[in-house]
This record gives sequence, C-alpha cells and structure tokens, in this order.
Amino acid sequence: MANDLGITIEQVKASYEGTIPTQKTEWVNGKIDEAVRSLLSYMPDIPGRILEGTLDPLLVGDKVVAAVLRVVRNPTGYDEEQEGDYRYRLNKLVASGDIWYPDNDLIALGWVSPTKKSTPRTVFSTPSRGFGFPG
Repeated sequence: MANDLGITIEQVKASYEGTIPTQKTEWVNGKIDEAVRSLLSYMPDIPGRILEGTLDPLLVGDKVVAAVLRVVRNPTGYDEEQEGDYRYRLNKLVASGDIWYPDNDLIALGWVSPTKKSTPRTVFSTPSRGFGFPG
C-alpha cells in the first residue's frame, strides 16, 4: 500500500515493542494509510511543508506511527479489566478502531484549532492626551 507521506509498516514495526503477526500486515498497512489520510484532512499542506524544509518529516512520521500504534496495541479497546467478579470496560474511542490524533500532536505539526481562530480577545489601550480628551 502507498500513502502520500511514504510512511511504511517498517516504521511501525521499529516503534512497536511487540511483533506484528504476518497475517495482520495488510490490516496494519490499511491503518497506516488511514492515519495519513486523517492527518492530511487536518493539514493538507504537510507534503509541501516537508518539501520546503519547514516541517521535519521524522516528526510527521512519529505522529502517524503513534496514531497507528494506539490501535495496534489495543485493537479491542480494553480500558480496564478486573479478575474478581470478572469485569472489563472498553474505551469507546479506542474500541471503535478509529485513528485519532490528540490536539497536542496536531499542534506540534502546526495545526491551529478552528475554535482558537475565532475566540474573542480583549484589547487594552491607554488614551493619550490630545486624542479625544480635553487637556
């Protein structure tokens, strides 16, 4: 499989503390491609910024690999498991198998939240003599 950022399963394997079974290779490749598409939906200018040299391709790769590993490490989404009176709890976001990026990862790549762009701000000013005030 190919993606626009050239992220490979070898990069995921290098960061993974376990072994990815051969039968899961196609699934992991699909998650890599999904993670790249998701990231580019937030910031379509990433390939251009990498070419310009204004964004480190290794940082981008780290963030994509981390997103993929969140799913690879816990594909069933277990958040908690207990033995006595057996109980388990699923993390709905992880259990969905969705690729997601925390805001701090996106911000590290230069993303600005749309809600931050439109946040009202306060401007303080100090009047000076001769400008709207009698002397």
